Amino acid sequence: MSRHDSWGPARAEAAAKEVRGDMGVEEYVDRIAEEMHERVEFQRRLFKQVLAGGSNALDRPAYCPLVDCPRLSRLQAALRETIEVFEETRSSFKSRRLEVMRKRLIDILAGS
Repeated sequence: MSRHDSWGPARAEAAAKEVRGDMGVEEYVDRIAEEMHERVEFQRRLFKQVLAGGSNALDRPAYCPLVDCPRLSRLQAALRETIEVFEETRSSFKSRRLEVMRKRLIDILAGS
């Protein structure tokens, strides 16, 4: 599941506004502050887990410190569109390499 999939409707709308360029400066600042708060909370939980003798590195959730920005949103949209095209043309092009690439893109997008 991608980071955007877990967002509520208000946050998803804010992301859509940002991609379209409709987001105002105040709304953008609020969004950045919210993401910073989420990162601090993630780090706090991770430190508590480590201090409590938590699990090994493989059990820790993956975390990407990139701020969602219009460029990142456009790249994610392009990946989704590419995956859709691969899925639509699967029967036309019986290529193992395309299937592998489609699955890799799905995995990459799920981890964003």
